[in-house]
Amino acid sequence: MIEEHLRNLVISGFGVKLTKSGDLIEVVDKEGSKRLVSPRDLEQVIITGEVSITSGLVRLLLEKGVDLVFIGRHPSLFARVVRSDHNFITELWRAQIMLSDERRLEIGREILQSAIYNKMRMLKSLEKNRRGLSFRDEIERLKEVEFGMGRAADSFELMGYEGEGSHIYFSAIGRVIPGELNFTGRKKHPPPDPVNALLSYGYTVLRSRVEYGLMLAGLNPFEGIIHASYRNRPALSFDLTEEFRQVIVDRVVLTDLVRGWVRLKDFVVDGESGGCLMQEEFKRGFLERLYRRFEEEYTVEGEKMQFIDIIFRQARKLAEAIMGREKYRGFRYR
Repeated sequence: MIEEHLRNLVISGFGVKLTKSGDLIEVVDKEGSKRLVSPRDLEQVIITGEVSITSGLVRLLLEKGVDLVFIGRHPSLFARVVRSDHNFITELWRAQIMLSDERRLEIGREILQSAIYNKMRMLKSLEKNRRGLSFRDEIERLKEVEFGMGRAADSFELMGYEGEGSHIYFSAIGRVIPGELNFTGRKKHPPPDPVNALLSYGYTVLRSRVEYGLMLAGLNPFEGIIHASYRNRPALSFDLTEEFRQVIVDRVVLTDLVRGWVRLKDFVVDGESGGCLMQEEFKRGFLERLYRRFEEEYTVEGEKMQFIDIIFRQARKLAEAIMGREKYRGFRYR
C-alpha cells in the first residue's frame, strides 16, 4: 500500500522496495510498478510491513530533512532515523532534564486535565448524536477525576487519577460498541479485539506526529514530564499525545463504529502474538480517514488551523513553558 497524505508517504504491505533515483524517491511495488516521489513534497515517510529501503535513499531523506519512521506490526513506533550530526545537547534539553518536580506536576496536571476535558467532550458529542443515550453519571465521575488531579500532590497520584479517568471513559464508550466486536475495555499488548486494534494503531500514528512536532520544537521526546523516562521510551511523546487521543483517533474510530464500517471480517488474529490485526484493505481506508482528520480545521484563539498544526503549536508552547517563558495551557476541544 502506498499512500500520500498531509505531506506523508505511507508504505505498508509486503515486497515494496524504496530506492534513490537521482534526487527522487523511487517506489517499486511487488508487481514491479514504479512511482517517483519528490522528498521536497514530504515531511515524513512511514514504513510499516516488510519493506526494503536502500542506504542511499536513507541518506537522501536525512539530507532533505524528511522524518523516517518505522511502525511495527503490533503496532508500535519501532524506530526513527536521525542524523548523527544532530545537536542533541541544547539549552532546552538541559532545561527538560533540570525541570523541578513542582514544575513537572504543574505542566503534567494541565496536560492530563485537558485530556479529561476532551474525554468529557467526546461523551457529550456521542450523547448528542444518539437518541436515548446518557453519559451523565460518567461525565460527573470524570469531573471528580479532573478535580482530584487539581489536588494531586505528586506525579504518581496524578497518574493514578489518569488511570481512573481512562477506565471510566472506555467503560462508557463500550456502551456504543456492537457486542460482536468483543470490546471489554482498553487493552494494548497485544490488542485482543478490532476496537483495541484500531485504537492502538491510531495512537501509534498520532504519537509519531506528536514526536515529530516535539523534535521540530527542539525538545527531547525521550525526557518525559509525567510518563516515566527510560531507555527506548519516548516519554514526552506519550505525555503530549494525551491531549489529542480523543480529538483525532477516537473521533475517527467511533465514527467508523457508528457508521457500521468496523466488521469482524476486516480483522485477523496474529499467529505469533494472538493479537487482533487489520486486514490491509481496511487499514488503507482507516489511515485515509485518520489523515483526513489531521487535515481538518479548527479555530484556536481566533485562528483557523489544521489539527496537525495545532499539535505542532502545542509542542512549541510546551517548549516555552519548560524554558519558563510562559504558563502551559493544554489543548481543550470546545
